[in-house]
Amino acid sequence: MKYETEVQVKEMSKEDFLGRYYHPGQYLDACKACPFYNKRWSCPPGLPDARGYLECYSRVLLVSVKVNYAPETLAAAVSAGEVERIREETYEQVKMQLLLQLIAQEREVGGGKTLGAGRCHFCDHCAREEGKPCRNPQWRRYSITGFGFDLTSLLEEQFEIKLLWKSQGLPDYDVAVVALFCP
Repeated sequence: MKYETEVQVKEMSKEDFLGRYYHPGQYLDACKACPFYNKRWSCPPGLPDARGYLECYSRVLLVSVKVNYAPETLAAAVSAGEVERIREETYEQVKMQLLLQLIAQEREVGGGKTLGAGRCHFCDHCAREEGKPCRNPQWRRYSITGFGFDLTSLLEEQFEIKLLWKSQGLPDYDVAVVALFCP
């Protein structure tokens, strides 16, 4: 599958970020519609309160990655199954690479913490579905959307990117945002 990525990084104070983009409960219905709701330890319900979870941090590095699909990739997305396969081979792989890079950065900034884009991907099958605790809590990163952050406004205001939605096929691009909170 052919695609290109565009990465942007912005920095802001944690308080400004929370004040502008944190709206707990506002996106809960969208989370409930997700097939991973209550099935991944990175997703609601049961996430800690973001303000308490992030209280020891003072700033946040926001990283957006835009996956621009080539025309032949868009043309190949002829069924829901093909769209899912393409996203798994492109967008989901890009998100995982970005998450791993930020987890490595956590150590470099001395105690940072990353919020990931969407569900956790570190286990093939999440222990939550069996009513068991997370098998890899050292790797699990909570979902930025699961906490209730407004990604639509964040992307438009900080990165000048509009979220695209398409009921069939692929949009011209997919975009993800992750956040690295720093002391």
